[in-house]
Amino acid sequence: MTSPRGHVELLQTIGKGNYGAVYKGKMHGSTFVAVKVVFLKEDELRETLLEMEILERCNHPNITKYYDCYLKGLDLWICMEFCGGGSLDSIYRTIKNPLSEDQIAAILYESLNGLDYLHNKANLIHRDIKAGNVLLTDEGQVKLADFGVSAQLQSPSGRANTFIGTPYWMAPEVIMTDPDSTSGRDATYDSKSDIWSLGITAIEIAEKNPPLSDIHPMRALQLIPKSEIGFAKPKNFSKPFIDFVSQCLIKSPAKRPSAAELLEHPFFAK
Repeated sequence: MTSPRGHVELLQTIGKGNYGAVYKGKMHGSTFVAVKVVFLKEDELRETLLEMEILERCNHPNITKYYDCYLKGLDLWICMEFCGGGSLDSIYRTIKNPLSEDQIAAILYESLNGLDYLHNKANLIHRDIKAGNVLLTDEGQVKLADFGVSAQLQSPSGRANTFIGTPYWMAPEVIMTDPDSTSGRDATYDSKSDIWSLGITAIEIAEKNPPLSDIHPMRALQLIPKSEIGFAKPKNFSKPFIDFVSQCLIKSPAKRPSAAELLEHPFFAK
């Protein structure tokens, strides 16, 4: 893998996390890109390169486009499409009034199109759907981003068994794969776990916080599998929106609709 020198110029920091930092950059002197700089341990390089191959194969208008990656020492520079509108969580935190249901419906519809592609064409589970990983371009197009924990469904059943994601958005069946839980040894999940996370994201966008966000994340993990999860103030929202979210948050993955099925939901008929 080549060095980023002469290929990518970092312009400004646009985000930081446990993994490293994200920069706005310029590629080959002309194309603006988002550059995720990740410090790798040597034993992680092979797995990360496999993920780059997966990203390279993804081609959909609602998925952030992958351009290239470079290695500088043990820093991996991942160059992705730059989304000037920022992440949904940064947007809903800065605007005074909440987003309208029409705006939320447009965001969810495009997100479902991206998920339908991931699940049925790319054979992937995203595993970390939340407003922070839904980006907008300058033109307002919705893009699913940050595939840092995505799983390729290589098994014949298309199921995964790794406890991974962000607690408040985590589906009950994913929580059950926790190796410390009594059922964790045999529990599995599939792409329907992304649908649950999208339902939580819908509430997050509408109410500016996901359910249970006022309690400790580890306590939330205990409550999600056995509690009724939904809007804090359902009277503020229409019946179609409430029904859409309730469909996403059906506890049984087998009964939970797929992305393709949810694209036909009456909430999008407006």
